[in-house]
Amino acid sequence: MSNELVVTPTSTPRPRPEAGSSTGAILTDHAFFMRTGKRRSWQGLTVADRDAIPALRPTAAAVHGGQVVIDGFTAHRMADGTVSVFRPDSHIKRLNNGARRLALPQVDFDRVWSSVRALVELDQGWLPEEPGATLDLRAVLAADGTGLSAAPADDCLFYVLASVADPAAAAGSPVRAMTLDGYVRAWPGGTGDVNVAGTVAAGVVPGEIAANYGYDHVLWLDGPQGRFVQQIGRLNVFFVIDGVLTTPVLDRTVLPGITRDSVVKLARDSGTRVVERQVELAEVLKGIADGTVGECFATGTGVGVVPVTGLGHEGEEHRLGEAAGPVTTRFRELLSSVHRGGAVDRFGWMRRVTEVAPVHA
Repeated sequence: MSNELVVTPTSTPRPRPEAGSSTGAILTDHAFFMRTGKRRSWQGLTVADRDAIPALRPTAAAVHGGQVVIDGFTAHRMADGTVSVFRPDSHIKRLNNGARRLALPQVDFDRVWSSVRALVELDQGWLPEEPGATLDLRAVLAADGTGLSAAPADDCLFYVLASVADPAAAAGSPVRAMTLDGYVRAWPGGTGDVNVAGTVAAGVVPGEIAANYGYDHVLWLDGPQGRFVQQIGRLNVFFVIDGVLTTPVLDRTVLPGITRDSVVKLARDSGTRVVERQVELAEVLKGIADGTVGECFATGTGVGVVPVTGLGHEGEEHRLGEAAGPVTTRFRELLSSVHRGGAVDRFGWMRRVTEVAPVHA
């Protein structure tokens, strides 16, 4: 554990929710936070009661200029009872990519990992015993400051919250998505490939419109032409086209999902052909009709691998079955097994909270 880190367990622990009592995320007792000092150096590394996180100023660039990067990763209880975090180094690397895009300082993985370990060790009792339960870790890098305009940020706050959700709420239930005219998630050269708060917020209203039509997510298409599939909500998407696992290429409008990358690596490692390319919506809809598109699934940190059973476009529903197909089931179970320690972790993705040595992705 870092000598810089100060760990102060809360003096007022909160009651833990009973299994099945809530379907929303519930914050645990503690959080990790630190602030930048001179020359963008991080200082004041602290794990303490979550209410001790310093407040941003009313003049913060996070508020007035939207300079906020977020990322989420998960801790899992392994089959032997220990707790491990899934690919934290990859998540921090992605967060730092977003920080560069928004002129924010980089965070050091070794410091963050040491601090997250301390946080998880304090709050691992919140992690339910049920299979599939996770301790969700939300990292936020926000620009502070005394000005009223966006600029390269020297004064910043970084913090990590932990929360737990009812395992039934993340059980991988099938989802449906629809296209929407007049809304675009990401344009070339924008911020579609980084987890910035503005991109998330801009998806709220389209998400509500989709929900009003009975859909779970928006099926996002490219900005210039509205022809090519980007994502399903905040999730990456895969199609099985003529037996080939196919996913939209990372062209800087698609979020480079860590779960997406994990599925691609697991597939190629097992000999499954994977193609990353532009995927035209017309090709997908025609393939659903003639059977060349056999399955569709979405991937994300919180949901893992979930089947997509319907795509809506221009008032027409294109069905892909009622449940997960064999390819979707295979990768959902394989990824879940890696999380639990039931499968060989060939890529060293599960980082035990007792692990000190850093691994860089």
